[in-house]
Amino acid sequence: MNELEREFTPATQYDAKRLPFAKRLQDLLPGECIWPINSGGPYLFCAAKTNGKYCPHHKARLLQKKTSRD
Repeated sequence: MNELEREFTPATQYDAKRLPFAKRLQDLLPGECIWPINSGGPYLFCAAKTNGKYCPHHKARLLQKKTSRD
C-alpha cells in the first residue's frame, strides 16, 4: 500500500484503480472526469478521459443514484 492509498479511502474498487491517476481539481484538464474518488480533503478526482463531465463508469453511477431516488 503506497502513501496515497493510506491517506485516501476510495469509495469503490473502480475508484481505487483510478487513484494512481487521480488529480486535484486545479490540475484537471478539459475532457477529464470530475468525479471525486475519495472522501476527505484534499479531494482527488477521477481524471479519466471523457467527452462530458464524467467517464462512462461514473456517469452510470450517477444515473443509478438518480433513478433510485425516483
